[in-house]
Amino acid sequence: MDLHAVHAAPSKKFIDVMPNEEGEFTYMADTPGVFMYHCGTQPVLLHIGNGMYGMIIVEPKDGYPGDASVDREYTLVQSEWYKENDYDAMLGEAPEYVVFNGSDFALSKHPLLAKPGERIRLYVVNAGPNEVSSFHVVGTILDRVFADGNPANVQRGLQTALIPAGGGAVVEFTVLEEGDYPIVTHQFKDAAKGAVAVLRVTKDGTDHGGMPMGH
Repeated sequence: MDLHAVHAAPSKKFIDVMPNEEGEFTYMADTPGVFMYHCGTQPVLLHIGNGMYGMIIVEPKDGYPGDASVDREYTLVQSEWYKENDYDAMLGEAPEYVVFNGSDFALSKHPLLAKPGERIRLYVVNAGPNEVSSFHVVGTILDRVFADGNPANVQRGLQTALIPAGGGAVVEFTVLEEGDYPIVTHQFKDAAKGAVAVLRVTKDGTDHGGMPMGH
């Protein structure tokens, strides 16, 4: 297991555990941020490409600036799917799908929800294994972006946040009007393969069931 949130010697801690064996180690979660974890057994590319990854959120001890103003929080993991177990495809071919939270367009069919005037916080990880995420919310400006989710790494007023494979971010913005706000990677070849979500903003914060806006 490769945990991006730790200080540890990989050759001592990130070791293979054979069938019918057990292994464990402990670590201090003392660096705040949004981190990826994934299988660390060779070949790592094949295992990440088959979905062996996840997100770790280490909240700052004193919180993020403006915590009190955040109305809703969501988590998004971008990743790629190639031909199953096809290592050569993962090495050299374009992914068949690029997705949020494991499924193409699922968060368009079942939108995230908010009300007008609410401040939204997204915890985002780009699991890759190969593609960059140019993270963008259509119809608003990213008020604050904390690169890798660390409060010391604050950027303001971004239109698009660049998140490398294996990286993360905390993204905050405010939605002012009712309507659908697509969430995409601005690598549109990847958005066309499924990396599109929708934040649906309604007066009462519920889903009216209408056809979501595409992008």
